[in-house]
Amino acid sequence: MTAPARDWEALDTIPEGYYAVLDPADPGRMSYWRRVITTRQNGLRPWPTKAWYGPAVPRRKDVPTERIDREAFIADWSKKRRAYLDQVVTAIRQSPQAAAVCFARFRIRCWSCGRPLRDETSKALGVGPECRSGMDPAALARYCTPEVTRVHAEHLAALRAAAVTT
Repeated sequence: MTAPARDWEALDTIPEGYYAVLDPADPGRMSYWRRVITTRQNGLRPWPTKAWYGPAVPRRKDVPTERIDREAFIADWSKKRRAYLDQVVTAIRQSPQAAAVCFARFRIRCWSCGRPLRDETSKALGVGPECRSGMDPAALARYCTPEVTRVHAEHLAALRAAAVTT
């Protein structure tokens, strides 16, 4: 039994970077992803590394012991997992820039490379100094919305308030 062919062209349209989208399995949660393109990897991975989103991995006691039943169970779970990942890829493909900005907004990390943001300008824009150095200011203004600025400012204010009380 062969697995259905995956639409890798859809994944290839997503640039390398970090993304946040609503979890297709639970729209009340966010899911965080990293698009990796190296000589060894070419995929979309949960972020941080040990995070898991989507259908839970079945426990050993839940997997049938009979070979035919077990294969059907695993094929069904794999189909659900692929469908989930396809929904994530579709959500990111709809607007990769918005998903990247969303990652930055919720994680206080650069939406381009994922590194932590340390200075106030970077936190306000959602992109670090190295990544924004080659960006056109008009493009920067278009992608770094006032919403990102507001959320980062609130986060910074909360950090300062916590530092004052301790």
